[in-house]
Amino acid sequence: MTRADRGAQSLGIPGGVLMERASVEMYRAILEHFGSVTGRRVLVAAGGGNNGGDGFVIARELYRDGADVTVVTVKDEYEGDAAVNLGILKNLDVRLVGREAFDEELAHAELVVDALLGTGFEGEVRGDLKELIEGINGSGLPVVAVDVPSGVNGSTGEVAGPAVRASLTVCAHAAKVGCVVSPGRDHAGRVEVVDIGIPPEAEVEPTMTWTDASSLSGLVPRRMGAAHKYSAGSLLIVAGSASATGATVMVGRGAQRAGCGIIFVVTSASAAHHVDAALTEALVSGAPEDENGLMSGDAVEHILQMSEKASAIVLGPAAGVGEGGRRLVEGVLGGTDLPVLLDADAITNLPGPEALLRLRRGGPTVITPHAGELGRLLGTGAKEVSARRLHAARRTAEEGASCVLLKGNDTLIAEGERVSVNSTGTHALATAGTGDVLSGVIGALLSRGMGPYDAARAGAWAHGRAAELWLETTGRPAESMVATDLFSYLPEAFAELF
Repeated sequence: MTRADRGAQSLGIPGGVLMERASVEMYRAILEHFGSVTGRRVLVAAGGGNNGGDGFVIARELYRDGADVTVVTVKDEYEGDAAVNLGILKNLDVRLVGREAFDEELAHAELVVDALLGTGFEGEVRGDLKELIEGINGSGLPVVAVDVPSGVNGSTGEVAGPAVRASLTVCAHAAKVGCVVSPGRDHAGRVEVVDIGIPPEAEVEPTMTWTDASSLSGLVPRRMGAAHKYSAGSLLIVAGSASATGATVMVGRGAQRAGCGIIFVVTSASAAHHVDAALTEALVSGAPEDENGLMSGDAVEHILQMSEKASAIVLGPAAGVGEGGRRLVEGVLGGTDLPVLLDADAITNLPGPEALLRLRRGGPTVITPHAGELGRLLGTGAKEVSARRLHAARRTAEEGASCVLLKGNDTLIAEGERVSVNSTGTHALATAGTGDVLSGVIGALLSRGMGPYDAARAGAWAHGRAAELWLETTGRPAESMVATDLFSYLPEAFAELF
């Protein structure tokens, strides 16, 4: 945003014009979200920079529309465009008060506009601003955040201390990373983006991609012409154990609904007949297992032999952890250059992301952890990953030279310099087996020739969209959804990409 703003000004568009355009559009977004403000008491908390200047313009527009507006300023002297707009308020009948009157004004307010800190903030809020933010959060009032909730790092979504919890966040020109990546996402409420008049000549490449249907259009391969089952993708699934066959079945069915032409399954010997009965279209074989019914390191030879028929591999769900599991994962990764997706126990069996580099793989690797699995892989913990999700995903992708899909309500995909955040999904997916379905979907797309980054993006989008379609179609509560419900809606989700 800083680069785009500078680019617009280099074309001759004054910063004051951009501030005016942005703030007026933000005011309109407030009306659309909350309705008429005539007669309502609105408290605008204005910080010391341009974010405060935006707050001054919004206050003026609210005042013109009949709101009873009070503006709290955090310093005596403002500069630049903010000072110009504060001067306008001083010429109007808008109540301007200092920090000392904040608590009293807050007690009488009906709506709060948070214009304290902008997109350049990082670190932890302290002092008077900390007290203001805590007061806003404690008021229980609806809050509109200007560009990003104060206290949220706009570039990463990290929250190191108190941060405003907004009902609505209105972003100028583009959504800010801190509003779509957790934990900042959880503070932003509904996110709206408004046009502020930056011309195409000043546009810059975003730091992240918002994965929606339009960004995936034309990427998913279609079956055409003289297709056969192998040309439509052949996937090898290495998963399951004697006591856990369900995950293997979920991966297989997810892959089928994502268009995979033929599926091979290798599971523990004692589980093979159960999986074979459930996956009637797949070719299932058993591999050597240990005394606990888990595939042992001795299974590697059989797995690699089966991989000769495949164009991609999914490895790990319910396969077990321990020394045998570690040998299994390293043996498969080191023995084939096929694209491999690692999920669940396969991730836990890795000693760290750098292990992927030591194996010197010639093919791509996709790993699909949740916060707990990634915390174990990095040796930090789920809490640390959740606090710095973007950092954790990027670090793992770099250290492991891999594509990382970090699951969550803001599912992130990172590979090299590229990062995207998924736009679909719902808390209905917080149920057992949905991650296995996702692994099957992405594995199928890998087997059909998609690159790891786009396969992960498309798979995450379709998986989340299937859950949304189930909710929309059935009208049932999110708590009632189970993973198998996704299978009927994955075809509809993919149809939206064609």
